[in-house]
Amino acid sequence: ALPEALSSLQLLVDQVPERVAELGPLGPVYFFVVYVVAECFALPAMPLTLSAGYLFGLPVGCVVALLAGTTAAGIGFMLSRTLLRPQISDMVAGNELFKNINRAVEQQGFKIIFLLRLSPLLPFALSNYFYGLSNVSFIDFLSATALGFAPGTCGLIYFATTARTLISEGGGSEPWYVYAAGAAVTAILLKVVSDVAKQAVDEAIEADRAASAQSSIRTR
Repeated sequence: ALPEALSSLQLLVDQVPERVAELGPLGPVYFFVVYVVAECFALPAMPLTLSAGYLFGLPVGCVVALLAGTTAAGIGFMLSRTLLRPQISDMVAGNELFKNINRAVEQQGFKIIFLLRLSPLLPFALSNYFYGLSNVSFIDFLSATALGFAPGTCGLIYFATTARTLISEGGGSEPWYVYAAGAAVTAILLKVVSDVAKQAVDEAIEADRAASAQSSIRTR
């Protein structure tokens, strides 16, 4: 049943541009609902985020994608804390990466989740369920998610908006190299932020692992 449901959902996602155009002012609302449902079923977020930029541009695309992504994250987190906890626990059992990340989240919830959203070591949709297994509070999780994935989301929205402008009839109001330079600067900044965040997460995980090892030695 699940494969059929995912197939139907993917078809729905593929039809989003046509439906958004048909709905006019209600298009962003429809897109928001589809985005949330798709993320709850762990479909990749990037195609939907790029679609938001292409369909709505700036700043509407950013607002819709950020609200939808944050809403889906909150739903996934709460489902993992309640109805789906046994299934999610079985899914991550024996996963060393998850154990390391979860150990760091247990100690520094907001900071680690914020950094992981900047430099995702786990897929966005699935990680929402994984974080639900930790002891981090819902408020810390949601605020860290909203702040952490905003730069990457807005960067993708900018790329998609620029692409729409360049391929639209008549092109943009600026020379092509202005858009290219903007895209390049955005990509470089996102890469730098992502690398710094990943390094910080790795250091936090290693520090927590070392502290746990010392604590284990002392108790012997």
